[in-house]
Amino acid sequence: MKYLKNYIIPFSGLKEGKHQFQFEAGERFFREFEESEIERGEVNIEVELEKRTTYLSLGFKLTGSVQLICDRCLDYYDQPLDNDFKLYVKFSEEPQVDDDEVMYLHPTDHQVEVGHLIYEFIVLSLPARHVHPDDENGESTCDPEMLDKLDEYDHPGDDDEPIDPRWNDLKKIIGN
Repeated sequence: MKYLKNYIIPFSGLKEGKHQFQFEAGERFFREFEESEIERGEVNIEVELEKRTTYLSLGFKLTGSVQLICDRCLDYYDQPLDNDFKLYVKFSEEPQVDDDEVMYLHPTDHQVEVGHLIYEFIVLSLPARHVHPDDENGESTCDPEMLDKLDEYDHPGDDDEPIDPRWNDLKKIIGN
């Protein structure tokens, strides 16, 4: 977790207004998260911090790609990322519960750790289903050998076993 110390934004000495910060998330970054489905990638993170008297506004711009395992053919592929996120940081003497858009810090804090936030934003940028993108002809770019193997096992009605007549009777009932 020492590596995540590189993902800290010190805000105490900054003047009010907008400030820019740059971070990169690569293989070393993703190794910090034990249960991560991402092992490799190159993601550039631009953070715009807007400092106000009573709060901070953090805008995150993520661009790049991460390497994922395809859910269909189990081969690696690069998933492009291009997403924006906004987070507000408020200050409170009393402990508060963070939510999706607001993070609370104690008024004596002078920096915000963004490593875990960046990781969460990268994961939120991923599609629910990880599959190779189609080519320009609309054809799958998955491993053809694996697709052939899947097709081989994906036709349950192709075998020559007779169908139990009770199933046909049930199909008639459902059809009405």
